[in-house]
Amino acid sequence: MKKLILALSLLVLAACQQQATVQPQALREAGQTYIAILEPTASPTLPARFSERLAALERAHGLSIPAEDRLEALGAVILRNLTPTQAQRLAQDPRVYALTPDQEVKAYAQTIPWGVDRIGAPTTTAKGANVSVYVVDTGIKVGHEDLTNLMGGYAVVKCRGKCRTAYDDDNGHGTHVAGTVAAVNNSVGVLGVAPAAELWAVKVLSGSGSGSTSGIVQGINWVIGHNNGGKPKVINMSLGGSGTDDQDGQYCPSTRSTNAFHNVIQKAVCDYRITVVVAAGNEGDNAANHTPAAYDEVITVSATNSQDDWPSWSNYGPDVDLAAPGVSILSTWNSSTTSYNTISGTSMASPHVAGAAALVLSRYPSYTPAQVKQALLQNAESTATWQNTSGNPHPEPFLNVRGF
Repeated sequence: MKKLILALSLLVLAACQQQATVQPQALREAGQTYIAILEPTASPTLPARFSERLAALERAHGLSIPAEDRLEALGAVILRNLTPTQAQRLAQDPRVYALTPDQEVKAYAQTIPWGVDRIGAPTTTAKGANVSVYVVDTGIKVGHEDLTNLMGGYAVVKCRGKCRTAYDDDNGHGTHVAGTVAAVNNSVGVLGVAPAAELWAVKVLSGSGSGSTSGIVQGINWVIGHNNGGKPKVINMSLGGSGTDDQDGQYCPSTRSTNAFHNVIQKAVCDYRITVVVAAGNEGDNAANHTPAAYDEVITVSATNSQDDWPSWSNYGPDVDLAAPGVSILSTWNSSTTSYNTISGTSMASPHVAGAAALVLSRYPSYTPAQVKQALLQNAESTATWQNTSGNPHPEPFLNVRGF
């Protein structure tokens, strides 16, 4: 059954996931951007080829969709500058399975790291070799002395200012995340969790740390289609916005989500076997109110400090799978090719787990995302006896990579 989510305007954080017909108040503003998932091709009355289905949709609605917005691997398109009338008509078109408004997402970094040693990363036999980690973020500092394993990248939002490439980092957040995942083992700087993994920058956030779900969808589409020589893929997304899981409690269900963003995450994880790790968020709120953290297909990570405790700002709840270091984390920075910085946030916790996923896949390259998640949970450290002064429930276990 087709479901429609039409809410507010582009770059709005509140993702109102209604599962009813169109609400008139949601259609007052023109010029909105939407993510559309085309109806799956099981129907004998619909053309099988994506290009044919898209051409028919363009003819019917007077659309002209540029190449970069045609996301064939996902069976999706980005539709920009739609009027309320166009959105209403598209929502009622049987060729459209899901139509969801674009929304703003922001990097999760809070105040001001240490965690690689605490999780046992220096003791591992596996180091992440032959695994590709895609940092979907603000970019990665090109030429950094500790990120010589940066292989390339893709920019949805292009770097501005002093940039060597379009996917260079004009904020610092993505470079910091990349260093925690896989800063190389050399004589300078810091050591990442999986120093032998290869890094790929997928720049979807601007220099101010903001972006949109449509930008993330474009980035994921590039990751899916990217030829990395057949290596296992891991995505880290230390970002998020408001929203809920429309299929809560269901992991890769046969009937996929009609929320376009969730549908895309499901395709990446369930169909393309990409392990996706995300930050729980920094609002001191239930992660069930934030996406992609709320989705069951991802690995959601809360932040802890060096005293084995949670800060009050770390999101919590049943959707959080693992805790990892996220307070005062030292890592690479974008100010220069030799710069480092110490910052905090669930953004800093998530890459510890993304690096750990790379360690698992380095040893067991045929593992599915579900098997990677299970391996991390089975090896995790119980937090049952930990002090928890955050004021919020945190039963999730703590990341442990010893033995990998």
